[in-house]
Amino acid sequence: MSKINRYLIILLILFLALLVPLWMFMKAPVNAQNPVQEIKVGGLIIKFEEGTTEPEVKAILENYDMPRDWIIKYNVDYMGELYYVKVDEDMRDKLDKEGNWNDPVYPEIPEPRFPEIKKGNYSYIIVSQGYFDNESFQNESFLKVMEKHSLQMKKSVVCYILFGDGSQNWNEPKNWIPERDAIRIKNELEMNEKVMLVSPDYIEE
Repeated sequence: MSKINRYLIILLILFLALLVPLWMFMKAPVNAQNPVQEIKVGGLIIKFEEGTTEPEVKAILENYDMPRDWIIKYNVDYMGELYYVKVDEDMRDKLDKEGNWNDPVYPEIPEPRFPEIKKGNYSYIIVSQGYFDNESFQNESFLKVMEKHSLQMKKSVVCYILFGDGSQNWNEPKNWIPERDAIRIKNELEMNEKVMLVSPDYIEE
């Protein structure tokens, strides 16, 4: 390789070495002027076990690090009711031997008819409100399994936790929290034995 070619290659390498940092520096102001929009959460929908009282809900929430003031809307009926059967590991093993009681409604969809939330050594078998007709459960195969094993259907206590002062003015930071905080609180709350499910209530921009 001639000396001229070697010099050209060296110059090209030096040029690229200077160009990359310069390009990154020039991009930085654009990103600063157009920051990524933060995902906001205005509240939490929390489903507690049947019989959980409002003072118990308040006591549970006070054990967690909430980044904002909050208001409890206790036992609301506009968030979708959630019925369930709570079973321990031994009973869950017995249910596995009950044939097709939990087969999916549509065979092409692999999910079970009644999904489950597993917590520690027990499970919540979730029963959709769609299986009720005039407040009466209609799935005969599941009813037979419940009767055989003396299982009891229960209804969760649904609470809405509203961040802020109740004004619901989402433009004010005091009335929402970032998604990262909501996910942290969700994960921590779902470790509580009284809490079945937590769903962040996202604010649409």
